[in-house]
Amino acid sequence: MKQARYGSPAGPAVDPTEFLARAGVHYKRRGIYPYCAACGEVVDLYGVFNANPGTTARFDHKDRPDNANPLDECVLSKRNSRLDFLIPSGFDDDRGERIRQQFRDPEFLALAYNFCLSLCRKGNLSAAQFRDLCKRADKKRIWAYADIRVWSIPYILLVLGDFTATNSNGRQYDFRFVFRKPRGSDLSALWLRPSSCHIEKVFDGGKPLKTDDNPYPVSETDFQMKAGDASWINVHLLRQLDWAA
Repeated sequence: MKQARYGSPAGPAVDPTEFLARAGVHYKRRGIYPYCAACGEVVDLYGVFNANPGTTARFDHKDRPDNANPLDECVLSKRNSRLDFLIPSGFDDDRGERIRQQFRDPEFLALAYNFCLSLCRKGNLSAAQFRDLCKRADKKRIWAYADIRVWSIPYILLVLGDFTATNSNGRQYDFRFVFRKPRGSDLSALWLRPSSCHIEKVFDGGKPLKTDDNPYPVSETDFQMKAGDASWINVHLLRQLDWAA
């Protein structure tokens, strides 16, 4: 990364040279660290003490354990191409907290789960799986993405997961979701240019599944249509869905 936050996840943005100028070469001894703006984790300085003119100074994320889920990578680490679509144009933390609370509102939370379940199909998305998707979104600070719309978040949750289903012959298969959006656009295309975006269900190898609602359009109206009537979701299930309760 070209920039990190100085001293805390909410600190000012600095490049490697600026960080060293402020913190000094003994920054670790002083307890001053650079942090990633997206995931809030401490990152490492790389290339700042290297005399090789071909080395570019930067901030790197720490290595993950071998058994870590690749979808848990920070979007700014650029280690998983499936997450490239999530690179943010900026963050708005105050608004993000309001968006998070709107999403956790029982009425909307029920709609969000029903929407995701409708696209995954019955039996392919448990409450525990949905809760894990929300935790992943929490870690990636999806709610704080600048100008994000709350109705777009259930779409994003689906792209953050891997799923398994069983066909009519009793054979299991893996599937996931991908966004189809204008080339070169960032995630904001979902709410700024929704008519040019779709979400598509694909097999693990990338081939689209053949269903009457695949690909599915992206818009607030289409979210509401697919979410449908969520009145069947009772208080007990809602408690299971709320990852932050």
